[in-house]
Amino acid sequence: SSAAPRRVPPPPLVRGRSLGRMAPKAKPPEEPVEEPPEEPPPPPEPTEDEVTELSTGLQLPLRGLDVGRIWALGEDYEAQVVLLAELLRLEEAWPSATQRQIVRDMYMYNLSHSKAMCLTQRQAAVFHAMMARVLDLMRCPNTWQQAAPKDMPCDTAKGFQEFQQLLLNHSVSSPPDRLDIFRVSEAKLLTDFASVTLFKHFLLYQFCTNCEQEVQTLRVRRTIQRPLPPPDLAGARHRPRPKGWKLKSQGLGQDGVGGGGSQGAPEGSGEADMDAGGGAANATSRDLPEGSLEGAVDGVSAEAVEDVSPEEQEINRLVSENLAEKERELEAKLAEREEAFLQKFAAKREEAKAGKKK
Repeated sequence: SSAAPRRVPPPPLVRGRSLGRMAPKAKPPEEPVEEPPEEPPPPPEPTEDEVTELSTGLQLPLRGLDVGRIWALGEDYEAQVVLLAELLRLEEAWPSATQRQIVRDMYMYNLSHSKAMCLTQRQAAVFHAMMARVLDLMRCPNTWQQAAPKDMPCDTAKGFQEFQQLLLNHSVSSPPDRLDIFRVSEAKLLTDFASVTLFKHFLLYQFCTNCEQEVQTLRVRRTIQRPLPPPDLAGARHRPRPKGWKLKSQGLGQDGVGGGGSQGAPEGSGEADMDAGGGAANATSRDLPEGSLEGAVDGVSAEAVEDVSPEEQEINRLVSENLAEKERELEAKLAEREEAFLQKFAAKREEAKAGKKK
């Protein structure tokens, strides 16, 4: 007879492990995986007013935003000049003060004209860059060795040709070599402006931007005429006031304000004049020698008439001589005209008599 299968009990567990199998090894701790840092987003593309170089290759010394900052100063020309010199670093590019002033004024006139034409900030920046390019062509490092303007590397024709090419490259829509920044009408106006400013005085700008201003110091000794000494007051004579003379204070009114002690005195009276003068005439008369006031009448005395300074006497003499000379010339002309008239009248009379006889 077959016996029943015998069941084998499982092996006893020892500390959580079975006696028939090896315990699995513990997994090493997982190291944290460092994720790569996120790349920053690309910067936004600059706007039209922030561009410093166009696809045509034209460098913009002034951006559109810079032009807007200059225009925002309004009519404050001094502040605009300071900001323009700071943006373009004119002190480094043009060490000479006179040359820097010429270049600065030209740039300011260009921006002012662009604003008057109602151009945008970008258009004004491009026009400034074109004029700056032509100005850079004028500069020649060996100007002092040049014999004549024709020996310069850039003359008026070459400068205008460069300006014309730059204007054409920025007035036609054919990117990237050409951009339609200016319209045809605006290009014509800008050409007219450049023709009557920069290119009309091209040689003058070329000379001023290449040759420093010569300074010559001249020392001159001039003699200064000293004033004549005042006349001696010891020999002064008193001049009485003319008849009808009044103080200004006497005409203020009838209430006596400012009239002093002259009220009630007859007009032209010497006593009233002395009182109104506050005693000044009395003090003067005491300082004069005795007898100097004798002979004074209500009008001007003979001594006062004769008491004239030498300068006044010389002036009177010259005036009298000129008047006499002019009077003689006038009388001679009148006599000459009268004689001519009489001769003409006699000739007419003879002709009239001859006509009657015929």
